[in-house]
Amino acid sequence: MKAELSARRFRVEVIEEQPRSGFVGEVTVNIFDGDSWVGAYRRNYPSFGEETFEPFEIDGAWYALYSSDYTATRVMSLPDCRDLGGEEPASDGFCPVELYVPRYRKVMYTQRATGEQKEKWVFEARAETYKLQEDNAYDYGWSIGPWLSLSTGFVAGCIWGDDSTWKVQVFDLSEAAKGKIVRTERFGHLELAEGISLADSLDFDRHMPHWELRATVIRRERRDVATGKLIDPYDE
Repeated sequence: MKAELSARRFRVEVIEEQPRSGFVGEVTVNIFDGDSWVGAYRRNYPSFGEETFEPFEIDGAWYALYSSDYTATRVMSLPDCRDLGGEEPASDGFCPVELYVPRYRKVMYTQRATGEQKEKWVFEARAETYKLQEDNAYDYGWSIGPWLSLSTGFVAGCIWGDDSTWKVQVFDLSEAAKGKIVRTERFGHLELAEGISLADSLDFDRHMPHWELRATVIRRERRDVATGKLIDPYDE
């Protein structure tokens, strides 16, 4: 679950446009830095305008994944709202319906029994729980860092015309400042459970020195009851 605005400086408000005859419809996506309007863009599809804008921070600078064309994801710099690059519109492209770049805080602590220094990352709403106790962090032996963004982003969507489920793919954002974002099927053919948002479908944790970043995923599966066999939706 995404944390409150304290974790994400930028937000959007979507205004629906009257569709022209024969067209699906468009929306205007207004971008705000807190309460201050900083820019806007038009999206050529009437749905998912808010879900397909996702701000993130790298090395102290803000950017956003966004989808002005429903068949492509691109990256802009913030707060100037300047398009930096990304995917080009394609009739057979991966159509995003939700974008997500997880935010987290680093928690450093000393294990009382051994004196070993450890580090874990706490994400989104769970990090807010730690924030409530930040004033008493010394008593708990914690050192709580600032909000950070992963250099990995996630997109839910589909290839236009395939089955009706949302698939999850991954963006490498390490070169987003140069306008380069690389999308892959890192998790394979992963379908989201119906009715659950992308952000609520992914839960992250990192606990060093025990393990690097891991994700717990809520996914959709269809199986034959008699045999337990996994059903390929394209076979039905």
